Order: sequence, then C-alpha cells, then structure tokens
Amino acid sequence: MNHGSTTMMPDDCCFPDARVSGRIRTLLILVVPSLYLAATLLYSAYQAVWGVQVDPESAYTMNGLVAAAGYGSLKFDHPGTTTTLLVELIVRGWALLARAEDIVAFGLERYDAITWAARAGEALVLTAALLAGGIIVGRATHSAIAAMLFQAGAFVNADAFHFQMVLAPESLMAAIALFGMAIVTKATLDAHPPSTGLGIVCGAIFALGFSTKYLYLPQALFAVCLLRNRRAFVAAAVTGAIGFIGFSLIFNPGTITRGFGWLVQIATHKGNYGEGEPGFIDFGMFWSNMAEIINAAPLVFGVYVAAAAVALAWWIGRRSWRDPVSLTLGAAVLIHAAHLVATSKHYALHYMMAPWVLTGGVLVLIVVQVRRLVPAVPPVALSLLAGGLCAAMSAMTLVDARAAALQASHLNAIGARLSKAVVAAGPACANVSGMFVRAPENDMNHGWDMTLQLWGDQPMRDRFSAAYASAFRVPLLDHNGYTHVLKNNFRPYSYAKLGADYPCIIVRSAVVLDAESSIGLLALNPDHCVIEGTHVYTVGLACAKVRSSFLEQR
Repeated sequence: MNHGSTTMMPDDCCFPDARVSGRIRTLLILVVPSLYLAATLLYSAYQAVWGVQVDPESAYTMNGLVAAAGYGSLKFDHPGTTTTLLVELIVRGWALLARAEDIVAFGLERYDAITWAARAGEALVLTAALLAGGIIVGRATHSAIAAMLFQAGAFVNADAFHFQMVLAPESLMAAIALFGMAIVTKATLDAHPPSTGLGIVCGAIFALGFSTKYLYLPQALFAVCLLRNRRAFVAAAVTGAIGFIGFSLIFNPGTITRGFGWLVQIATHKGNYGEGEPGFIDFGMFWSNMAEIINAAPLVFGVYVAAAAVALAWWIGRRSWRDPVSLTLGAAVLIHAAHLVATSKHYALHYMMAPWVLTGGVLVLIVVQVRRLVPAVPPVALSLLAGGLCAAMSAMTLVDARAAALQASHLNAIGARLSKAVVAAGPACANVSGMFVRAPENDMNHGWDMTLQLWGDQPMRDRFSAAYASAFRVPLLDHNGYTHVLKNNFRPYSYAKLGADYPCIIVRSAVVLDAESSIGLLALNPDHCVIEGTHVYTVGLACAKVRSSFLEQR
C-alpha cells in the first residue's frame, strides 16, 4: 500500500480556507499567539509571586540562583532542568550587566523580579511555540483554520492556562509539547516519508521535554509518525535517549543519579510523593480522581474519545493498520490514557497538561481522518464544528482565568495589607511568618526549603545566609510548617532565643498551631486572633493591636 497517497489529500479536501493567500494565512496564524501572550501576561500581573503560587515558583527561582552561583541544580524531582536553566540564564545575564560583586546577594535582592522575568520568558517561549507550530501545521494542511485549531490547545483548560504562566516545569513542558505536536502533524500528513533529519528533530524535542518533566515520557509514543522511514524512527530514538542523558548530565546530574529512584518510590507507594503504604494505586481514591479529571475538561475527554473512534473506524473499515494518521491518533489516545491513570493515582489536575494542550492538534487530525473516511462531509461543517468546540473551550478558560485572577489579587492584597499592619503595630517586634499567609517578605523560605535545606551542604547554606544578612537590614524569620523549624536568615533558631532578642513577637500562620506545629511558641503563652483567615499569635503585644492596625490600613 502507498501510505503517502492515503495521507495527503487535495488542497481543498479538509479545510475550506485551503486556497486562501499566504499573506492572509500568515496574519490569521498570528492571532492566537498574540491573544495568548497578552492574556497570560495580564493574568500574571494579578498573580503575585509571593502569593499562593509561592509553591512551586520559589523553589525554581532559588534553584536557578543556586545554579548561577556555581553549585549546579539541586532539584531533580520533576526534574525541571530547562526551567532551572532559564532562571540561571536570567540571573547570570542580569548580574553580568549590573557587574554584581556577589551574585547570591544580587539574586536575593531581586528575588521577586527574577521570578517575574522568568514568567515572562516562559510566556515568550510558549508564544513562539504557538507561532512556529501554527506555521508548520498551516503548511502541512494548507490551512490557517487548521493552524488556529492547533493553537487553541493553549486555551483548553483554566488550570492548564494557569500553570502555563507559573514558573514551574509545566510551562516549558507545554511549549515543548505544542511544538512537538506540530512536528508530529507534519510527519503524519506529509506526502513523503519523514526524513532522517526530522527524526533527529523529534528526538531532540523529546529529550528537552523529558528533561523538563518526567510526565513527558508517554510522548515517546508519537514516534509512530516516523514509521514510514525506519531510519527516521531509529534517529529519533537514539537522539532522544542520548540527548536526555547528555543534557541531564551537563545541567542536572541528579536527574540520572537520584531522579529515577524518586520515580520508583512514587510508583511503589499509594500516597503522594512516595508516601503511604506500599502498592501502586489506592483504588479508594483512584476512580473518584478519574471522574474529577474528566469532569474538569469534558470537551477534551470527548475529543480523545472521538480520536479513538475515527482511528478504529479506519483500521476496521480499511484494514490499513500502518496508516500514519490512524497510528498518530492512536498514540495520542494512549498518551491521554497514560496521563489519566498517572494523575488519578497521584492527583493534581495540572498533571494532565501535556495531553490537554495537544487537544487542538488532535482535532486537526480528527478532521483530516473524518474527511478521508467520509469524503461527502462538507469541509465547512467539520471546520465549524471543530472551531466551535475550540472557541467554547477557549472562552470558558478565559472566563475562569479572569475569575481566578481577581480572586488571587484580592487575597494577595489582604496578605500585603496584613504585612504592613504587623510592622505598623509592632515596629520593634520580631516579624515571623509562614507559608500560605501571602507575606511578601517570606517567599524565599520555600525556595530554600526545597533546595539548599534538602540538598545543600553547610558552606553553601552559610554563604546564602550571610548574603541575605548583607543585603537586607531586617532578618527573615520563618515559621516552617513542613519541617517544624523556626529559621532566622535561613538558619535554625528557637522562640526562646527570639523572645530574648526582641521585646515582642508577632507570628502569622495559615493554620491554628498545636504543641507540635508551634515549634515552641505556645510555651511563651501567646495571645491569638484570626485576621481575614490568617492566625496571628503575639507575645508581648496584644493581638487586638495588630487587628486595629490592619483595619487602619484600608
């Protein structure tokens, strides 16, 4: 069978704009990337880096600073290598331009600005992936409509849209997955078998994606689009393996030496992050988690069900088991299923991001396959159906994202206002805060806990602590709810010492404290009140004074 002839169709067979001029097609392909860039930067402006998203953003900001200081990456658990490298490049470049004497102090002073810059960098990378991918898909299908359907993957779900903005591995993984899907579409629809060079490109994209997030692994199934040329398939496999190992050994060796052990720990225990009893799946939560995932993006789930249906229809009806379009759609369905199972086991909606952002590309292939199966179906009808689905998903995503942005902005404003109230009520007091109270001054501590505290040696910790003390006049006091340690400029401390050093103490906590979580604070018989959901504990000062100060900050 001539697979190429069954893949390519006449220019006007699948999408009604196939004969539109190249200039107009290019302008249409610019629409979605421009909308995405504007929307995500505006959304980011409402999401303070010291707000709820301090986890995981601070971990990658601190890890990038650690790498820029010459220590290499200290995070390997996702592994986030490309994310850390982005931050490292920003820190090194900025410090070089500013001629900083101490890169650690320089980075700590500009900690939040570095996170903002990295967010913007990720937004530009994903915008570039949308633009380049749109051009590739547009040329492969001779259609700007197809290109825009592909690009709609950036707006497929509000949770995915949020994590595309956040400084975390998911953002760059989404960009790499989108661009990779464009290459897969080209290899699938091209009249000629894929070249060896295209196989190398596919392998390199996989290496970058897998270095960004371990969850990218199922994307390896898309190698089926290269089966028309065995050399291209082998080139992709070799390039992907060598590229991942080489890239990791250069920029994040822990990915190889410790990361896969962490994955085994997760796979062999029922709880999150390798916790809980031994076993693979807790079926008491698995099916309910799966139902929540499907309910969170029902249209996406429907697209993958449709992909499975049209692929099976071709295989059963035409007996063409090696058809490139059917193989690619089948791979997409298996990728979605793999993520669905993994996320139902280890629940967090954004773990579905990879198959979610591919939805637009899968829709393009579904339209092509339906037209091949039923040529009598008008291209306009298919395009309107697919375009309407994408428009509906995008509109819902933007509406939900707007609501989330306004809520986050409101809560972050409360946190910033409470920080000012604490200083105004007790300017001489020790100002202690913990995670999730949205304290602008506290976000560095989470980054410290996830990098230097876990994997740094003592000289590294001492260097960062001394750098903070040299850069800031006010000590950074952290009440850590995870490790149950009080820290002063990243060093372990105690409330007994703090009480001797300061005439009063003010502590903010996201939860009520007990004998264990108080880390010794309750032994000082503190006053307690709740201000806008934040628990405030005071020693040597009435909690009511902090409340009054908060009300005066309006």
